Amino acid sequence: MNRASPPVIPTPGSRRFSIFLKILSICLLIPFLHIPLVMTDGVLRERRGYQNQATKEIAGLWGRAQQVTGPVLAVPYAYKTMLVRQKIVGEKVVAVEEPGLQWSMAYFLPDKLAVQGTVEPEVRHRGIYEAVVYSTTLKFAGGFLPDFAAAGIESDRIDWAQARVLFGVTDLRGIRTVSVFRSTDGKVAAFEAAEAGGGGFLPLEAKLAALTPGARIDFEFEATLQGSERLQIVPAGKATTVKLAAPWADPSFCGAYLPVRREVAPAGFAAEWEVAHFSRGFPQSWTKRTASLADLAQKLEAAGFGVAFARPVDGYRLAERAQKYGVLFFVLVFAVFFLFEATSPALKIHPLQYAIVGAALALFFLGFLALSEFWTTGRAYGAAAALCTLLVSLYAWSFLKTGVRTLVIGGGLGATYGYLYFVLKSQDYALVAGTAALFAALALVMFCTRRINWYSLEMNTPVATAGQS
Repeated sequence: MNRASPPVIPTPGSRRFSIFLKILSICLLIPFLHIPLVMTDGVLRERRGYQNQATKEIAGLWGRAQQVTGPVLAVPYAYKTMLVRQKIVGEKVVAVEEPGLQWSMAYFLPDKLAVQGTVEPEVRHRGIYEAVVYSTTLKFAGGFLPDFAAAGIESDRIDWAQARVLFGVTDLRGIRTVSVFRSTDGKVAAFEAAEAGGGGFLPLEAKLAALTPGARIDFEFEATLQGSERLQIVPAGKATTVKLAAPWADPSFCGAYLPVRREVAPAGFAAEWEVAHFSRGFPQSWTKRTASLADLAQKLEAAGFGVAFARPVDGYRLAERAQKYGVLFFVLVFAVFFLFEATSPALKIHPLQYAIVGAALALFFLGFLALSEFWTTGRAYGAAAALCTLLVSLYAWSFLKTGVRTLVIGGGLGATYGYLYFVLKSQDYALVAGTAALFAALALVMFCTRRINWYSLEMNTPVATAGQS
């Protein structure tokens, strides 16, 4: 009669080695699962490139980001200098310096400038991609009081007949109309394409006529523009006041100055800026002789301020931020599986099953990215999270053997997805919320394992009893 061989009872050393191998395999698996995350990140960058291309195409046809500069009063004047002229002395041609007059241009900014407008933003689509564009009518009012004496210019050498007002926007294709430049004394001048005197950054000019030398020039005019992404105003006045309003609930105030007053509500926003000339970084007047127009253009651009019509966190940005928490899902789920396996001798989970669950967790990010191109971010995130939770739970049920363990996995994974969505949407508090979640998860693991004697664990080995059959 054959006797059955008694089961092999593992020694404490072999049990500890088995635990070590299981932990090692999990630790190696987690970096390996970063491969699909990296591939998803590549897809994300590709789709974002398509989105940027579509946005640029829409902006190129409608109008790019606009920065409004001016108005600027430009007046020609003459100054004394030594001119080199060719003369024939005897039978030779020689260069002779003689005193003469040379023409230049003096530029003056308004002593007061008030800009007011209502912006109408809208969302335009190209395929599945969208871009925010806007149209607005800006009203300008103010006055010029040019001080030629401070610039060292003699009054009898000023050519008032050639005076002009310069005005500029970043993208001329976005200009719909510019009304006539109207002074308070009833004189009007139409804006046309500027000559080279504008320096390139002031492409429109209105030629003034019959100006009274030394008199104040009060003005008003309107400009109807269209653009995309943002609208900025250069504080051209010695005292500049700007008031903007728009039916847009998510403004992003940008540039060198923030509003002194603002109201932001679900129905839209209203903002007001007040800027004095002390902090602008460029003078109130200059001439071609004393200033580089290229440098001046850079200073004017740097002083601009306004509002960007930011979209709420879109699917691409949310997916990119969510991928940074990918390792958190792997660690939490694998840690629960390992605890189930370590504390239940009858449960045995193969490393391949860990890998399949990890692949399902990685698939969530690709699913969310794909759905976010067609649905809102909340709906896409919820659908991807629900499908991934259901997929992992059903698969885990096949080897966890009990509904309680499966419920722990499904409920914990669903709660983690829900909390992650809160973290991703709370941009200002994302770091503290994420840190708090990690602290809570670690505290929970420590609480659940506080009474486990890791040296006495028998990994998946039933208690053996000696006997004969």
